[in-house]
Amino acid sequence: MKFITQISSIIGIFSLLINNTYAKSINPTSNVDKPKSKRDDNYYLIYVNNTLGEINLYSDSTNQKRQESFIFVESLITEINDLILENKDTYRNPEKIDEIEESSKLQKRKDEDQELNTFNTSNLVYPISSIKERLVLYSYLSEKLVKKVKNLDNIVDIIPQRNFSFHEYYSKEDILNETHWKNLSVRENADLHLSLISQGKYDKQKIGKYDSNYYYPSTAGKDIDIVILDSSFNFNYFEFSNTDDRIVKCAANVSDGRPSIKDIENSCGHSTLYHGESVSDTAAGLKHGAASRANVYGVSVATKGAQFSDTDLLAGLQFIYEKLVRPHKTVINLSLGGKDIINSETHKQFDSVLSAIEEKGGIIVASAGNDGELIGKSSNSIFIPCELDSVICVGGITTSQKTSIENVYKIDQYSNYGPPVDVYAPFYVINEIIKENRIQKIEVPGTSFSSPLVAGLVATIMGENPNVKYTKEVILKKLRENGKSETISKNNQSGIIANNGKHIVYSSDGKYNGCGVYAGNRPCSPDDNNNSKDNSKDNSKDNTKDNSEGNDNKPIIRKDGRCGPNYGNAVCGNGQCCNSNGRCGTGLFYCFFDCLPKYGDCY
Repeated sequence: MKFITQISSIIGIFSLLINNTYAKSINPTSNVDKPKSKRDDNYYLIYVNNTLGEINLYSDSTNQKRQESFIFVESLITEINDLILENKDTYRNPEKIDEIEESSKLQKRKDEDQELNTFNTSNLVYPISSIKERLVLYSYLSEKLVKKVKNLDNIVDIIPQRNFSFHEYYSKEDILNETHWKNLSVRENADLHLSLISQGKYDKQKIGKYDSNYYYPSTAGKDIDIVILDSSFNFNYFEFSNTDDRIVKCAANVSDGRPSIKDIENSCGHSTLYHGESVSDTAAGLKHGAASRANVYGVSVATKGAQFSDTDLLAGLQFIYEKLVRPHKTVINLSLGGKDIINSETHKQFDSVLSAIEEKGGIIVASAGNDGELIGKSSNSIFIPCELDSVICVGGITTSQKTSIENVYKIDQYSNYGPPVDVYAPFYVINEIIKENRIQKIEVPGTSFSSPLVAGLVATIMGENPNVKYTKEVILKKLRENGKSETISKNNQSGIIANNGKHIVYSSDGKYNGCGVYAGNRPCSPDDNNNSKDNSKDNSKDNTKDNSEGNDNKPIIRKDGRCGPNYGNAVCGNGQCCNSNGRCGTGLFYCFFDCLPKYGDCY
């Protein structure tokens, strides 16, 4: 009888097993919807003990109508159907019964010659499964009817229909515990430039298959302004279509040192470079951007070839300083730069206006440049704005689609590097932009795109913590904290890789050869032969309570509900079962399918 009761979950097996190979963790309460209140009318599974044997549900009824088992089932269906019709007044919504009956009549007329189910006499109750002596009927019942039907002969149990969801190979619980985000969003099969900033370094010795998901807080930069000073913008397409959730607009056109708000809304600037379009998509596009809920304000600057004049840049920065800085809620991206003489008037003026923006509460992010040079060591020249104290300077790591995953963790040959560079982010990005009057998907290289990626990342940090008064120093501290375990170097110059706080590295095929954060956050058992680095957390000590009191032969029960050979040979307590995914729990998917008897109870 215990098995028959537990079999109530069988309806969900087919959807659940699709991704069962990938499942890393299963939470028995989060993956199964709770049944509705008993006071509500509901769909139910009626479990029947059919001692007369199995019947075929999808075959010619003429071949089995004389069988005793068929007659029994038909009789039971008729009895329950009559009970439903006689007790319509017990339903909170009796009109639902009329709707079901009417749909049944319409369906019969429409599919008269196509009906598969042998028992097509009623839509109010019909069989959905028959294996040996176990029969399952499906019906819509009121609370009072449940009690009446339960009293019929051969009824084993009546259980509300429940919904099951697909399992993922990542653990939402583990990610939220590590990042302290309020909620998690996942962009599956995302661009490489996004997946890289939401996980630690991929190690093919520990991971079966690279995880291409982009993990980020669900706030996604909400209520944070990203201001972009660049060539041109066009927001009239799907990457910025969620304007019910955020503001996306052109704020000004700057030409000959004069900002103008004439003829601006969703597109501005006149450039064949399409530089600003890619920059804005990288920062905040719905599909290709890091902060898909952040507000975006484009300030276009006239270009001459691939260059901006210092006149227009200073005028644009002045406009931003006066009109667009919302204290501690604004990120300014500058994907531009050039060398100047130290302490020249130009140097001093850029330093002054950017310092003023910082003092007002703006966070400035700028690109390090694409000359492949060491910067910050010259005694007479300075790279503006990257080297200025008020700026977070961003270099690039090699992330071309032609580069294998294990080789991306190095400073790109074209990226500038050195002491002024605070953080490194993907050098190559994928965008979809409106180019030549049509949407085109392109891969573009440069620290011009490393910078807005970090600007978007910063916006997600700020949006997740709206009560924090963010300054450049607070953001830098957070970036260093997130990136301290993801370091790179070139010519004795070290740096950190941009990371949004999630370091756990998952394998998209569920295969691991190690433990710790770089192997799906799998705890390291005492006899683990994979010597994890210091950034691979050993959770086996923190999450276990040893019942042995010093005796290694006694079982270990982990506090986090993990079990099995991959979790220090821990067992399940309190009559729970250990499934093949290393989770303790009760029910069919713990105690029957893929149950590990050595580590807990099994049916």
